[in-house]
Amino acid sequence: MTTENHRPVPGRVPVVRPVRPARPARPEPSWGRVLLTTVELWASRRLRHPAFLRRLVLAMVAVTAVALAGLELAGVFTASASAPRAVRPSVSERAAPPHAVSPGPAAAAQSAAVAWITSQVSGTAVIGCYPAMCASLEARGVSAGRLVALGPGMTGVLKTDVIATLPAAGKAGRTLADQYAPALIASFGAGSSRIEVRAVARTGAAAYQSALRSDLAARKSAGAQLLRNPRLRFTAADAAQLRAGEVDSRLLATLAALSTQFTLRVTAFGDSAPGGPQFIREVTVASDGGSAAARLAAALAMVSEQESPYLPAHSAIVRPGTGQAALTIEFASPSPLGLLSMVLTADVHPDKR
Repeated sequence: MTTENHRPVPGRVPVVRPVRPARPARPEPSWGRVLLTTVELWASRRLRHPAFLRRLVLAMVAVTAVALAGLELAGVFTASASAPRAVRPSVSERAAPPHAVSPGPAAAAQSAAVAWITSQVSGTAVIGCYPAMCASLEARGVSAGRLVALGPGMTGVLKTDVIATLPAAGKAGRTLADQYAPALIASFGAGSSRIEVRAVARTGAAAYQSALRSDLAARKSAGAQLLRNPRLRFTAADAAQLRAGEVDSRLLATLAALSTQFTLRVTAFGDSAPGGPQFIREVTVASDGGSAAARLAAALAMVSEQESPYLPAHSAIVRPGTGQAALTIEFASPSPLGLLSMVLTADVHPDKR
C-alpha cells in the first residue's frame, strides 16, 4: 500500500494549489474500512522498518476484525456510517398496552381469568387490573367505569373491590396486595404467569382475618341448624361442608328461607372458583312428588324477588343427567362477611311439608 506524505519540507514555501470544484459526495466507507485506514496511516508515519510495519499492520487488522465482529453482534454499528436516527417502535409495539401478556401460558392464564371474572364476579364490583387485563375485560363487556388500572406497586388498590394481579407487581406491590387484598378468590396459571383474583379489605388484613373468624363461627352454627331442619335433606358430603362452615352465608340464609315454604333435597353444593379457598356459592336442589315442577317454579320466583345481597347472580330450573328438574342458585363473588348472626332460625310448620 502507498500513502502520500504532505508534510512541508523545512526552508521551502508550501505551494498553494488552486481549489478544485467540489466533487459529488461519494458513499461513506464502512466503519471497518475507516478504522483500517487509520491504523495504516498511523503506522506508516511513525515506523520505518517495512517488515515490522507489515507484521504490525496485520496484527492490528486481525484485532480490529475481532472487535468489529463483536460490535456488530452487539448492534453497536450499522452497515453504514450514516447519522444515527431515533428508532421508532413498530405498529404492533405501539399498539401493545403496558404489561401486555405474551403468547403462551401467560396469555392462557389471562384468558381464563377474564372469562371467570366476567361470569363470576359481582356486576357492581369495581375491579383493579393491569392495563392488558383491563382492556380484555372491557372487550368482554365490563364497563370501563368499573375498571381501575393499577399503577406501579399496585397503587389504586383501595379504590377497588376486587383486584386481578400478577406476581410481577414487585415486592412493594405484593406487600400492598397482602395488606389490603388478603382474600384469595381464584387463581389461574402458575409461576410467573400466575394471575390471582383477590377481594379487597380496606380496613386491612388484620381486621379482615378477625371478621373472617367470626363469620366462620356463624356459618358453622347456621350449617348445624340447617342439618336439623326436617324440610331440608343433604348428602353426607354436603353435610360435612355445612359443619365445616364452607358454605356461603347467602346460600345458608336462602336455604333457611326456602325451607319455610318448601321441602327440598340438596343434591349438590358447587363452586367454580379455581385455586381459591373461598366459600361454596352454588347449590342445586330438587323437590320430590307429583307437583315437584310447580314447587321448584315457585321457589325460583321466591329467590328471584330477593334484594341485594340475597339476590342470586344466577338462578334457573335445569335438568341434570338424571332428567329430573332441579333448581340451581348461584351467588356472585366475593362472598361478604358478617351477614349472619350466631343464631339462624327457620320457621318450620309441619302442615306445609
